[in-house]
Amino acid sequence: MRRIKAAMLVILSTVFITLLFYKQALGINLFIYEFLVVFYLFAAKELEFKRFNQIAMTIAVLITAVFTVVHHSTLSFIVNFSVFFIFIGTLIAPEMKSIISSLNLATISLLRSQSKFKEQMDEKGTKGKKISFMLWRMRIFLIPLLIIILFIVIYSWSNPKFSLLISDIGTYIQEKLAFIFEHIDLWIIAVFAIGYTISCFIFLRVRTKSIIERDAGLTDELIRKKTKNNVPFKFIALKNEYRSAVFLFFSLNLLLFILNILDINHVWINFEWSGEHLKQFVHTGTYLLIGAILISIVLVLYYFRNNLNFYRENKWLKYLSYAWLIQNGILAISVGIRNWHYIQHFALAYKRIAVMFFLLLTIYGLYTVLIKVMKHKSPFYIIRTNAFAWVMVFVLASGFNWDKIIAQYNFRNANQSFVHLNFLSELSDTALPSLDMEMDKLSQIRVQQERKFALGSLSFGSFGRTYMTPEEYHQKLQLRKLIFKRKWESKGLLSWNWAESKAYEELFGKN
Repeated sequence: MRRIKAAMLVILSTVFITLLFYKQALGINLFIYEFLVVFYLFAAKELEFKRFNQIAMTIAVLITAVFTVVHHSTLSFIVNFSVFFIFIGTLIAPEMKSIISSLNLATISLLRSQSKFKEQMDEKGTKGKKISFMLWRMRIFLIPLLIIILFIVIYSWSNPKFSLLISDIGTYIQEKLAFIFEHIDLWIIAVFAIGYTISCFIFLRVRTKSIIERDAGLTDELIRKKTKNNVPFKFIALKNEYRSAVFLFFSLNLLLFILNILDINHVWINFEWSGEHLKQFVHTGTYLLIGAILISIVLVLYYFRNNLNFYRENKWLKYLSYAWLIQNGILAISVGIRNWHYIQHFALAYKRIAVMFFLLLTIYGLYTVLIKVMKHKSPFYIIRTNAFAWVMVFVLASGFNWDKIIAQYNFRNANQSFVHLNFLSELSDTALPSLDMEMDKLSQIRVQQERKFALGSLSFGSFGRTYMTPEEYHQKLQLRKLIFKRKWESKGLLSWNWAESKAYEELFGKN
């Protein structure tokens, strides 16, 4: 009974998805579908809120679904789809400790659930079995068909006459099939197929025993590996590794201490901008320093991977590791201050915002490694806690309309930071009210920019790129407004979202 019900759910869900999304853009329809799925799973007691990861992913799905309607940003959709994917993994096996394991489980289930629908249909009777068998057997011809097409392409490239013959045959077939395709809506077929795939993924979930058992065998606590009687060799090797690690971390701490002192002096306290582009200061410097921090984390994890954690005389190595991790935290703050200087003089952009979030995750990663060394935690603890932190930070980041924030900040600070009109003109439609500037205001900004960026031998636009003029920007924005107006007015009720609705109201008034 349960299997038949699951198959029926797939069919009903597929039809419902088609009704919601056929000839509709993503909008409130996505929120409606995900809310109803969560509600059904809860009502059917498939979602019981007994495990932390499952509770967290359920909340994340609902929150990000709201964000897709409120902000309607690419980031909000990507994060929503990602957390929904992991959410299905937590439904398959709520007992999983790591969302990485849930992600792996969901990935395999996505592939296997499609064939499971055939099994469900087979149990309904002979007729259903014959239909599903025919559909399943059709896959056998797919690979030969692809090979035939490949050789047709090769022979066509190698022989002009063969190419002409194939072209004539293709034209003839196209003409004969034109009438058929005029009366077939391929878009509805595509939406139906996507809906079917998603519905199987949600309602015909498949458990993978090996992934579940592997996750069950993992623990946050590091287990000591005791050796047998041939201890002298092992002990000497362990002692030599300890001495090598102490020497390495002492030297690295000394180097990093000097670097941090220089950064505190020149970046934190006495930074002065003299008109340069800051490319090496921020771009190259930031990437190299972030890379150095990540390598630092790997070094600590390497030396504290096994029995060196339990070596009785390892206190100096621990102290040096603590100092190393704390100093890397200071280095991360220095990277953040570099990025902030860059924002002050060259305004907000996606990468500059992303760096701040990445540094937040890096500092948290350093903290988890510090806990790992102090409390003998396993590598699984590092992976589990940091993976969860990454998902939560992305959920948090999706709660903001960054395009609107960027537009408002950059124009508000035009007197002190560089206004990149080329970049701003490409921001999403939801930011159009903040991007729409009168020509007088744009001309005033241009004067401010020339005054600010004409320092010393530098002249406006001397950073090696061609920049849009205020006139070009204004013309492009007026065109974008007209396109947005037509697009919004042609959208159906199911495509409605608050961000674009608000933008339309601010630009053109209420309907």
